[in-house]
Amino acid sequence: MATLQELYKFKGNPDLTHWKTVKIFSLAEASLLTVGIDPLEYSHLSDHPLKDELRLSRPINWQHALLLMRSIAEAICTHEVKSPFINLEKSDYSNTWDIVEEQAKIGIENASEIILTSTKIHRDELFKWLKKNGYFEQQLSVINVESTLEKVASFSSDNDEVLLLPEPTYTTPALDALNGVIQEFWVSYDTENNLPIPKQSVVASWIKANYPDIQANDICTYIDKICRHPNAKRGGNKKLNP
Repeated sequence: MATLQELYKFKGNPDLTHWKTVKIFSLAEASLLTVGIDPLEYSHLSDHPLKDELRLSRPINWQHALLLMRSIAEAICTHEVKSPFINLEKSDYSNTWDIVEEQAKIGIENASEIILTSTKIHRDELFKWLKKNGYFEQQLSVINVESTLEKVASFSSDNDEVLLLPEPTYTTPALDALNGVIQEFWVSYDTENNLPIPKQSVVASWIKANYPDIQANDICTYIDKICRHPNAKRGGNKKLNP
């Protein structure tokens, strides 16, 4: 099996830094990025046309990309990898339709039904799965591990380094959701230009949609309060005296 460093070298060390702020990828995007192929080149294609195009045009690392799609889909079905959004393609003798399913309800028998271009995987889950399966082994033996993992997470390559994902520390589903809310609503929030303040209900709905393990309203409320920018707590959100 090729390591990430080798895959990127095969591809000519492409610049994929424009993907560095993306937190959640489709399985197709995750697989293409891992092998050094820019998913934007194939974003107009659904599952079967995407596979056909890769087989027909045969870009460098295309075999790795196709097998990664299959492997990550199987890892989701065996619950080795958590997914915030699973989309399945169902069919009978005359009809085909899509359904969104909870991860707890699927098994390995659903692997062939996973829709690769719409089922999602979080950046941290992808990192853990790639590390577990040895994609970093050679890379980590020839570069400074600590300095690399401290750099900004990105699917990019610079000379002999492949900067992919940060080493995850101890976490829980609630902490993952908290960090997700910060990235989604507050990292780029401009307090000087009176931008619309995200409502608590909007934040809660986003958490439930992206973090299936966090569904309790009180936990969503606590996460929102912890993350909310101090300037965004003023105005119509003041507490009224009884």
